[in-house]
Amino acid sequence: MANYFKWGFIAIAAVWAAMIGTMVGFAWNMSQMPKKLPEMEQPPVQNTNISIETQEKMEGYWTVAVFGVDARNGNLEKETRSDMQMVFNINLGTGEMRVVSVYRDTYLKLNKKGRYGKINDAYFLGGPAQAVEAFSVNLDLSIDDYAAFSWKAVAEAINLLDGIDVDISHEEFRLINGFITETVESTGIGSHHLKKEGMNHLDGVQAVAYARLRKMDTDFKRTERQRKVADLVIQKAREADLGTLNKVASVVLPQISTSIGMKDILPLIKNARRFHLTASEGFPYKVKDAMIGEKDCVVPIDMVDSVKHLHQFLFDDEEYQPSEAVKEIGKIIKSRVSK
Repeated sequence: MANYFKWGFIAIAAVWAAMIGTMVGFAWNMSQMPKKLPEMEQPPVQNTNISIETQEKMEGYWTVAVFGVDARNGNLEKETRSDMQMVFNINLGTGEMRVVSVYRDTYLKLNKKGRYGKINDAYFLGGPAQAVEAFSVNLDLSIDDYAAFSWKAVAEAINLLDGIDVDISHEEFRLINGFITETVESTGIGSHHLKKEGMNHLDGVQAVAYARLRKMDTDFKRTERQRKVADLVIQKAREADLGTLNKVASVVLPQISTSIGMKDILPLIKNARRFHLTASEGFPYKVKDAMIGEKDCVVPIDMVDSVKHLHQFLFDDEEYQPSEAVKEIGKIIKSRVSK
């Protein structure tokens, strides 16, 4: 059954790319598979910091890291930053999905050598492998798989789903057209400027621009916009016919980097309409802004408390106690903020 979940997710996950994630499924006929599929990476390594008991509690879930990458040349490996980073936790028994946005400016541990910095630098320094490792260590998670996408893949997927309706605020409207122009230039996909604030039907480029909006507020609001788009796209994808979903998969699968291998593809993928997104949050849960070195960072006020809350939210684990590794990360962050 897990294989059904995996490819029901990954074939549509393009709709997520830089800001969207969904778990709808479709009937996949082997003859309809795209001629070219991406190279499949090795799955992430097990997190040895967490206890065996914790690992056993996670066995009923499929935990996936999803990265939206500002890859203007199609590069999904290192030396490109992840503009969006989310963790999807899917209950394999009920189909319930919960998603956490990790604020990209959050100051966390980036690698085994003890380097710290903004969490989206982990992808820049070591690609998806290092980004997944950073998520595992900082959040006490065992990441089963990952998927990474570009802005172009997102825009194309949303266009195939015939766009989404979004209520644009006055402040959002003031900046969105500039982001639309930038997204057209970076993706090569045509679009046009919005003419008014309020309710608008957004095409793929406009939806990407909306999810990328910043400067007029905070990264927290930005991730709220990303999750809003996610919810709207999930609704559209769940309502789409099989032909449309097959087109999405054919266009986007060649443009992704993922650890989910060809061995997981089955002649038919079905029953994924039972998947449903029930809740979303941001990480860390209590934060403050701080200058560390010359960088303006988002800092968890209490790393241990944030990780406890994360496990309560994702796994309904009210008694979770973070690992010694997380406690040490929290101490180091506090020491560097106080300097």
